[in-house]
Amino acid sequence: MIRILTIFLSVFLLQDTPYKAKEDFEVKLEYQFKQRPVVESTTVRFDETQKERDRRTATGILPYLMIRINLLKIPEEEVRVKVVTNRSRSVLNKKIETGTSFVLDLGFTDDVKDHVAPHEYDILFLSSDKKELSRIHLFIEEDGTFLVNGEKRGKF
Repeated sequence: MIRILTIFLSVFLLQDTPYKAKEDFEVKLEYQFKQRPVVESTTVRFDETQKERDRRTATGILPYLMIRINLLKIPEEEVRVKVVTNRSRSVLNKKIETGTSFVLDLGFTDDVKDHVAPHEYDILFLSSDKKELSRIHLFIEEDGTFLVNGEKRGKF
């Protein structure tokens, strides 16, 4: 149901901003293993489920996901990139040129797959007057399927 709503909103609300051609960029998944920060387990939060509590208090080394975006070809009118999550939070806003590369820190894979952490990113390419010219849409489904502009690029 959530996926259908996401597709609906993507098609009708962002319809005027076309996808960037797949030859113009490169997306690479970078896996790491990190220690989840230790959180005091005696703290009780009434707004979290048991699954979220178990995840918050889990210890050990867990898989961690980062995505590297390499911009291979940038039209002259595109001068900035802005990255926005499905929670309307801007995580990056900077000037770009051909050859620019940046990393998106998605977090622990279990958090992303369970949609506890942001699981959808719009990478917007802007003109000098901040008009959206093109975009790259990243989406991670609950089963770990990784989509770039609606095209399956892998699963973790």
